[in-house]
Amino acid sequence: MELFGPFIHTDDVPILLFSIILLLTLINEKKFKLDLTGKYLLAFIFYLVFQNLYINNSFVSSDVYRFFFYFLLYLYFSNVEDAKIANNLPLYLFLALSIFSIFSYFFEINLGKDSYQTWSIGFNPSDIEYLKGRVNGFQAGGPNSYADLISITAIYNLYRYEKSYALFIVPLSLLAVIFTYSRFSLIILVLFILAKLLKDRMYWLLLVVLVIFLVASLSLGVADRFLNDDNNGISDRLSMLNAAFDYYSSSSLKAKLIGVGSNQVIFLSDNVLSFDDFKDNPFSFGPHNSYVFYLINYGVIGLVLFFLIFFRLFTNIKLKASVITVFSIFLLSLSTDLLHNHSVSWILYYFYFSSLTSEN
Repeated sequence: MELFGPFIHTDDVPILLFSIILLLTLINEKKFKLDLTGKYLLAFIFYLVFQNLYINNSFVSSDVYRFFFYFLLYLYFSNVEDAKIANNLPLYLFLALSIFSIFSYFFEINLGKDSYQTWSIGFNPSDIEYLKGRVNGFQAGGPNSYADLISITAIYNLYRYEKSYALFIVPLSLLAVIFTYSRFSLIILVLFILAKLLKDRMYWLLLVVLVIFLVASLSLGVADRFLNDDNNGISDRLSMLNAAFDYYSSSSLKAKLIGVGSNQVIFLSDNVLSFDDFKDNPFSFGPHNSYVFYLINYGVIGLVLFFLIFFRLFTNIKLKASVITVFSIFLLSLSTDLLHNHSVSWILYYFYFSSLTSEN
């Protein structure tokens, strides 16, 4: 339900409450720290405001609100002593996501359609012969975004906790992502799992991974999923990427520099549509490459400002679990709409800002 125009809804209430609590905490702490990371983030927000004012004659947009929330998250981690937001939240979140995926698949749990009336929350039966169905979560974006969330939280917990945690993280995460049948998420997850197991010389657990894949390939249709372009999934993504590059290359110099603004265009196969047509095409949004979509939306200037927010990742690299997880998110964004799906991308800022503080 809308509370303030089309931008603030009842599901934004937790964010509003967090903002009030943060403000009261900062007043109580009697300090306000704004380092270079915060300044770059603030610069990006101002850029979004002025871009939206120039294009849409409005100061506010959904992107402005979302990045302002990320700025509040930054203030929390950088100003509140011993900043913690449920220190074990990523572990509990991983367990909830993976267990829901596995149970939904085996028991065909269906909690009804999501708000876009596209995917069911839980089990989605498949009309493809070799797939029983795909599992989706409560977030926007369908099974691929759900797989992203499972993979991200799995990678963080795998690299953060001691070796014994891998005994349940590895099999749970693999099964949970397999049941979403998201190809790219599974590839990224497996790469990070293999790197961790080889680093820690947990060779016997590698055999577990191999067994899971053999069973999944023979009985769950995983191999067929990779070998076949079912529902034209791969060809559609390539068509959308080609359409995105053609759209950008043929745009004006002004559009190349400052972008077309958020919520202006969406992609359907090789067609570029107005955002107003989203209700007629809720399955497709970006071109399945977050960086290309940011380039179109925010232009070269906006994309550079966005990357400057993360400059500290490259100036003083410390391979903590949170930093490794941030890099995994950047990799996932090469073939997903992760960065502009804010029901998922919030976790990028959570891990990045927490990486700037000491990690327990």
